[in-house]
Amino acid sequence: MKEFIVGEGRLSEKERRTLSILDSIRRNEEISRAEISKITDLNIVTVSNYVGKYIKKKLVFETGLDVSTGGRRPELLKLNCQYGYSIGIDLGAPHLAGNAIITGVMMDMSGKVIIQDTVRKEKESFERLTEKVLDLTEGLITKSGISSPDIKGIGVGIWGVLDRYRGMVRYAVEEEQIVSYQNLLNQLESRFGVPTLIEHDATLAAFGERWGGIGAGSTADNLVFLCADSSCGLIIKGELYYGASKSAGELNLNPPRSGVAADPQNCWATYDFGCCLRSRGIDLGVTQKIKGLLSDSEDNNSLVLESAGGDIDKITFNMVVESAEKGDEISKKVLSGAGEYLGAKVAFLVNLFNPEVIVIGRGIETAGDTFFSALRKSVRRWGYEESVKVAKIFPTSLGGDGVAIGAGALVIKNVFAQHA
Repeated sequence: MKEFIVGEGRLSEKERRTLSILDSIRRNEEISRAEISKITDLNIVTVSNYVGKYIKKKLVFETGLDVSTGGRRPELLKLNCQYGYSIGIDLGAPHLAGNAIITGVMMDMSGKVIIQDTVRKEKESFERLTEKVLDLTEGLITKSGISSPDIKGIGVGIWGVLDRYRGMVRYAVEEEQIVSYQNLLNQLESRFGVPTLIEHDATLAAFGERWGGIGAGSTADNLVFLCADSSCGLIIKGELYYGASKSAGELNLNPPRSGVAADPQNCWATYDFGCCLRSRGIDLGVTQKIKGLLSDSEDNNSLVLESAGGDIDKITFNMVVESAEKGDEISKKVLSGAGEYLGAKVAFLVNLFNPEVIVIGRGIETAGDTFFSALRKSVRRWGYEESVKVAKIFPTSLGGDGVAIGAGALVIKNVFAQHA
């Protein structure tokens, strides 16, 4: 079965109109043709012609008459949410932590999550990971009670630098682990008989925020989504930006590998806390930093150490956040430093892309007020005023489900585009 052809910035005019009209209907519980015309800036005849096709295909139906403002009362339109369903899978980050999981969601055509499930992620082969994804997908279908023919497609979010021409991904930059994802797609298509797509997790998170999120992110035409400090998803002029080889969004320099001795003075050789061109990891190096500070300190009377039962090695990111909220000074210091560091990267992106909204996610959104206060201060320090004054910085509104929701939403977008 042919894989979905995703956005790639080459939508036809019919596809653009279709997506614009159907998304207007999706975002409103009920809406008239005249209101769609105003939102999309398409004339009423064009809107009516397109809507007529959607009604025939039972993707949209008429629900009754709206209140008249003079003249004939307009028919109201509503999306048929049960037209079909999509499944979104987030393979999770390769940087394994105690709470590492694979997340799956099933969504109706409106983007509403019908059911969500997770499975623990461990240090395992990609083949074993594939088996878990297949079982998770099967479980979503079984628990939802939705019949397989009603599933329109499956989307998968993956961490790393994609090579779409070879079906490979540089899955963990730190370990140079390059694996093929084509077998995963083939098995999903074979087992469930539906088209599949795979996309960079940051790109999906950005799309999910605009498609299914709330607040400023859901309406921004220019948005950047940061997956911690490693990569970002880009929406420019309302459309996903993929880049020439469709691998845009990596935030760090690729460290030299061969013939270069590990020099602590080089930012690519270590997680140097003074360099913003080298990723610190999924938690921005917070746990590594606080463990080092506590190990070097004679005064170990801290709330975070108490939370870990006195064992420095058991300290987690969540413990640091919770301790900071309770006033623990060393925890606040570390989170503030992480915010200042990430703020420099955000400022660079703000200067470069001039977005309306920057969304922070991939777990770091839970870092709390101390972190976000330092982050915003750092952005103001390093960013140009002209760009900074219009940029709003928020934690993701979708929590840990953002990538999976984005994957399912991209499937729905492709279903909509097929009705052009």
